[in-house]
Amino acid sequence: MVSLDVPERAWSAAELETPFAETFVAAEPRGAAGSGFAPSPGFAPWAGGAGPFAEGPDERPQGEDDRQRAAFLSEIRDEDFAEAVALLAEETEQAIADRFTGETAGNALDRERFGEAQLAGLRYEAVRYLEELERGLAGQDLPGLPAEQLEAILDRLEPARGDLTPAGENFLGGIIRKARKAVGFVVNAAKTVATAPLKLLGPVLTRLKALVAPLLKRVLSFAIGRLPAPLRPAARQLAQRLKLEAETGEAEGGPLPAALTDLPALAEEFDEALAEALDADPEAEFAGEMTEAEDAHDWPDGRRLEALAEARGALLDSLAGAGEDEDLAPAIEQFVPVLLGALKLGISVVGRQRVVNFLAKYIAQLIGRWVGPQLSKPLSDAIVDAGLKLVMLEAEGPDGQTSGESGRDPAHAALAGLVEDTVRTFAENEDYIFEDEGLMQLAAAEAFAGAVATHFPPTLVRPALRQAPSLGGAFLGRRLRTPRPVLTYSRVPEVTITSQIADALPAFGGTTLGATLRAAGVSLPITARLHLHQAMVGTSLSRLARRGRGVRGGGALGLAAIQPLTKAAAGLLLREPGLGVDVPAAFLHSRHRIAAGQRVYRIEPLGAAAVQSLAAAPGRTGAPAPSRFAMRLDRARRAITVRYFLSEPQAQGLAQAVRAGGSAALMQALTELMGGLRRHGAACPTCRTGELEAEGFDTEEFAFGPRALRQALRHRLARQVRRWLLPALARWVRDHAEAFLRAAQHPASGVTIRAELTAVPGLSLLDDPRGALTPGQAASAFRGTPSIAIAVVPGRAA
Repeated sequence: MVSLDVPERAWSAAELETPFAETFVAAEPRGAAGSGFAPSPGFAPWAGGAGPFAEGPDERPQGEDDRQRAAFLSEIRDEDFAEAVALLAEETEQAIADRFTGETAGNALDRERFGEAQLAGLRYEAVRYLEELERGLAGQDLPGLPAEQLEAILDRLEPARGDLTPAGENFLGGIIRKARKAVGFVVNAAKTVATAPLKLLGPVLTRLKALVAPLLKRVLSFAIGRLPAPLRPAARQLAQRLKLEAETGEAEGGPLPAALTDLPALAEEFDEALAEALDADPEAEFAGEMTEAEDAHDWPDGRRLEALAEARGALLDSLAGAGEDEDLAPAIEQFVPVLLGALKLGISVVGRQRVVNFLAKYIAQLIGRWVGPQLSKPLSDAIVDAGLKLVMLEAEGPDGQTSGESGRDPAHAALAGLVEDTVRTFAENEDYIFEDEGLMQLAAAEAFAGAVATHFPPTLVRPALRQAPSLGGAFLGRRLRTPRPVLTYSRVPEVTITSQIADALPAFGGTTLGATLRAAGVSLPITARLHLHQAMVGTSLSRLARRGRGVRGGGALGLAAIQPLTKAAAGLLLREPGLGVDVPAAFLHSRHRIAAGQRVYRIEPLGAAAVQSLAAAPGRTGAPAPSRFAMRLDRARRAITVRYFLSEPQAQGLAQAVRAGGSAALMQALTELMGGLRRHGAACPTCRTGELEAEGFDTEEFAFGPRALRQALRHRLARQVRRWLLPALARWVRDHAEAFLRAAQHPASGVTIRAELTAVPGLSLLDDPRGALTPGQAASAFRGTPSIAIAVVPGRAA
C-alpha cells in the first residue's frame, strides 16, 4: 500500500472554508493543533502523469458491415419496446415487493424464485410465437410475395394473447413487432441483392428467440435489486461506439446513473445483440449466454447493490456506536471501496487505494465533531426541527413501521448520507483533477460542502451554501439498508401549478409537465403538494410512484407524477432554484434512466377538482403518454423520420375542432410541438442518439474541429427539415382531415402523424466530416428537396 503521509502540502481541510454555520464550529475539530490527530493528508502526484481512471475505447470508422448493422438497428428500434421492458421490470419488482415485506439477505433466494415464476409464462409465450413464426415462413417464396401478402402471413402467425399481465402483454407485443420488422428487413434486402440475405433470416430469428430468456433474466435482476450485465460483450462494444458517435463535446466526468445499468439500456443492448446475427455464420447457433469480466472489486451476478446496502448498514452501525474521540477513518475506509465498486468506475488498483485512503481520512476529520452521544445531539435536534416527522409519516408502511432507520438517531443517517454523497460527487470529477494534489483537495472540499448543504438542516449550514432557506428542510435517507435507497426532503411544500408554469417546465421524455399532466387527464391550474427526492445509487422511481398509491390522486397519476427537479423547476415551483439539480440531457430522456444525485418531485394533487379525472384506464400500465415531437436520422437509408404523437385528450380535442371546420387547429398544434414557427433556439434538449437537435447555426462553430463541425451540420439540417416539412404538412392537414378523424376514433390511445423524408440531400456529410468543408459549403450542404410521405395511424406508432 502506498502511504499518503507527505511532509508538506499546499492546503489542509482546516485551511479551506468550512461549510458549517459559524455558531456550530466553535469546537476545535479533530486534527487541529494539539489534538494529536494527523493533519489532513495531501495527495502525491500520479506516477507517470497518468490519471486513475481507465481510458475509454477509441472511436472506429464505420465499414460496410457497420452500416448494414446500423440500417438493421434503425429498422428494429422501437421506443415502445424500451418502455415495455422498463414497465415489465417495474411490474415484476412490484409483485416481489407485495409478496415479501422486506429486502433481506435471508429472503434473497425466495425473491429470485418468485420473480422467475412471474416471468416463466411470458418467456414461454414469446418463444412459442417465434418458433411458430419460423415454421410458418419456412418454404415460402418470401422475395416473390407482394408486401400485402407478406403482411397477411405475418398477421396470421401472430399468437392469441394468453393470460398475461398488462406489462407482459406489452412486452410480447414488442417481441412480435421486432420479429416482423426483422423479417421485413431481410426480405427487402433479398429483393435488392438476389437471395443471399435470405440465409440470414434463420440466424436472425434464432438469435431473437435465444435472446428472450437472457433479457428476462436481466429484467429479473433489476427487479430484485441486482445489476443486470450486458447481453453480450460485442454488444457492449457496439454500444460504446454508438455512444461515442453521439457525443456532442461534453466533458468527461459528471453524474453517474443511479441504476448503473439502466432499463432503457437493456432494450438497446437487446437490439445490438440481435444485430450481431447479421455477421453470424448461418450454420452457427447462439446459446444466449452472458459473459462479463469482473475485477477484484466487483461482485459476481450483479450483487454490487446488495453489497453496497450491507456496507451502508455497517457504516451506520459504526457511526451509531462511535465514541466522541474515536477515529472514523477505518469505518469510512471500509465503505468507500464498496461504493466505488458499485459505481463501476474505471479506477486502477493503485489509484483506487489512493482515493480510498485520502477520502477516509479527509471525511473522518471533518465529521468528527458530530459523532458521539453528546456531539450528535445538536444535529439530531435540528433534523427533527427541519421536518423529520413528516418524512417518517410519508415512509410509514401498512403495519405502521417505517421503511427508514426507525429507532436510530437521525444524525447517523445524515452523516452516512453525507459520506456517500461526498464520495460519489468527488468521484464524478474528470481524471485530471486527481493528478494534482491541490485540485484534488479543492474537489473534495467542494463535494463535502455540497453534501453538507444537502443533508444538514439550514441552521447548521453556512448561509451562502443553504439550498432553500425559506423551506428550512434537509434530505434524509430512507431504506438505507436496502438496494433501493432514496433521499427524501423533510418538508412537503404546497404549490399552485398553472398552465403557464407547467408548459415551461421540462418533463421526462422530452416533453413538458403541462403535456404530461393533460395526458393524464389533469385540468390546470391545480394545487398540489410536492414531495422532493434525491436519487442515490440504486434508487428506483417506480418505488417512489408506489408511495403515492395511498395518496389521493398520486396513485392514478403513477409515474406521470414524478418529474425532474431542475434548477428552473425549483425556481418556478418553489422560488428556491438551489433545491434543483441540472443533469445532462441523457438523464431526461426517460424516468427509467436517472442519475445518482438527480432530484425529482412527486405531485400529490389536492382537492376534488384536481383528481376528478385521474382514474387509470383498465389494463393501462405506466404513465399516460403525453404529446411529443421527435425526429430520427437514418443515414443508412438517407432518410429522416418525424413523429408527432398527440395524447388522447389532445387528439380528441383537435378532432372536435376539425369536425367544426377548424383544421387550422391541428396544424397549429403540430407546429407548437416543434416549438413554433419562429423558433430558432434549442428544439430538442433531450434528443436521443440518432435524433436531431434543431438549434441555432453559427458558422463560427466550424472552427472547433470535426466534432463541432458534425454538431453544427446537424443543427443546420434540423432547421432545413422544418423548411421542407412544414409546407408539406400544411397541405396534408388541409387535404387529409378525414384520415385524422378516423385515427382519433380508434380505441388506441392517442394519434401519431408520421412523416418520412427519403433521398435527403447531404446526409453523407454527417458520416465523417474531417474539416475539409468550408463554412460556406456546409451552409449549402442540404440544398435540394427530399421525397416526403405523411401518414396518420392510431396510437403511439414507432
